[in-house]
Amino acid sequence: MTSGINQSVIGDLVRAFTETTNDVVNEIKQEYGLDTGNFKNGGAWDIRFRRIKQIALENNLIVLTKRRGIWSFVCVLNENTGDLYVFTKEKNLEIVIKNLGKRKIHYFHAFISLNSGPVELDNHQMALFSTLPEDYETKRIREAQKILGEEYPLVNQVIFIVAQEEERKMVGVEAKLYNRFFELLDVENWSSFVPEDQYGNILVLDEEVVDNTESVTIIPKVKQSIKERKNHFENEIATKKQEKEDLIEEENS
Repeated sequence: MTSGINQSVIGDLVRAFTETTNDVVNEIKQEYGLDTGNFKNGGAWDIRFRRIKQIALENNLIVLTKRRGIWSFVCVLNENTGDLYVFTKEKNLEIVIKNLGKRKIHYFHAFISLNSGPVELDNHQMALFSTLPEDYETKRIREAQKILGEEYPLVNQVIFIVAQEEERKMVGVEAKLYNRFFELLDVENWSSFVPEDQYGNILVLDEEVVDNTESVTIIPKVKQSIKERKNHFENEIATKKQEKEDLIEEENS
């Protein structure tokens, strides 16, 4: 498997995919007073996809923002090689692989059908794909055509960028190439590009409690910019509330 892109771009894409999202998510949570954190998982993927998109566009790669049901996702196409890069976590991919051939067709099942080049349904021979039922093959090819639209003929193979996760932290990344039956053909380890753990910039150190002793207590505090936005938001609500009260009073007078 050849990536078709240089090591520098690979590194930037891996870092965009794996860098922590906690700092941004926590900032949003504090700024808007969100208590439950139910948005965290979807919000984290939005952050990752935004960063991946930025790196791809900076390096003349095509960004495909696609939708399947209620799920929207970003993948990256190298038009020169026809390689489509799809980003996922290892556990998610393993579940999808186990369900290959079953009734429900995941978009990974559809995409992997392209790993011998896009197929024209009118011309291909189903005898070549006897491992899976004919109607299943037809459905997943049509699904790939539907999702990719005009980019469908540009894709020669799908490469999965797969993150290994431990304790909700991405600790490794591999680029994996499968055949249309999800049999692994090749793998490249890109883990060297995964950034080391570091505190998110939502936390700053309280200088008053840091000393030179071995036991250092670190007290996180909210960044001043967040406090200012919060105060502005509260003042705006108070102003609108007062304006409403004044209007009611005027109407009743």
